[in-house]
Amino acid sequence: MSAQPLTRFRQYLSASDRSENTIEAYLRDLRLFSEWFKSSSGDQMTPEAITPIDVREYKTYLLQVNGFKPATVNRKLASISAFCEWARKSRLIDANPTEGIGNVQEVELAPRWLTRKEQYALLRAVQKEGNPRDEAVIMLLLHTGLRVSEASNLRVSDIEVSERKGQVTVRDGKGGKHRVIPLNADVRRALSLYLEVRPDAQHDYLLVGKQRGRLKPWGIQYVAGKYAYLAKLDNVTPHTLRHTLGKNLVDAGVSLDKVATLLGHKNLNTTRMYTRPSGADLAHAVERLEIK
Repeated sequence: MSAQPLTRFRQYLSASDRSENTIEAYLRDLRLFSEWFKSSSGDQMTPEAITPIDVREYKTYLLQVNGFKPATVNRKLASISAFCEWARKSRLIDANPTEGIGNVQEVELAPRWLTRKEQYALLRAVQKEGNPRDEAVIMLLLHTGLRVSEASNLRVSDIEVSERKGQVTVRDGKGGKHRVIPLNADVRRALSLYLEVRPDAQHDYLLVGKQRGRLKPWGIQYVAGKYAYLAKLDNVTPHTLRHTLGKNLVDAGVSLDKVATLLGHKNLNTTRMYTRPSGADLAHAVERLEIK
């Protein structure tokens, strides 16, 4: 493809306040499309040369030959669509050839969460190899569903713990939402043990890092990853533990509106993801059909 349209398209994206990473992703997708177009048709790819048939064939090529996942194919199609729409607005072409070409549909599965066996393995790892702070971090994430930023921003005054009850107050959650989450006996025990040995610090953040500053989000991510590794678990992040709480609550028969309130979801449709089967659920379902 001639460098001129790409250069002008880059300038358009920059003027539209797109990030450098986004711009590079668009251009990378367009270069790949240009290479395919030339090898397929023998012609240079220009805005006026692109037809709906080309876009459909490229979509099929990405799926069946390259084996890309639907999300990747859809992203590449979006890059081509943005380029063609810019060309239309710039009066290089009369119509956008990508119009009417739909995205690849994908069955939406549930997010990654931990099974009961995996939860026990994670808790055993932190209780065996960890310290009171790390155990408090894992228990908070697993039993309150706090987002990593919410956990990092907790103050000591946000925690109320007694022998029979307790709660944590999230004062500035996602979207500025305020919520109160009850603490079960396991979390209360872990927090009480941690508060007894919490290092003196010149701040009142609950979780203290090695240098006695606030334990930042990346530090919480490190804690979750460390004990997941020790427990021989893959793909575990603080958000995995948040999803695990959501799944545990739904499995226990808690209504979706209560789960949404506990997790700070604005929309019940977000909470409904915990009613969908995960990849592991589907694999287990298929395995049950195995002929013995």
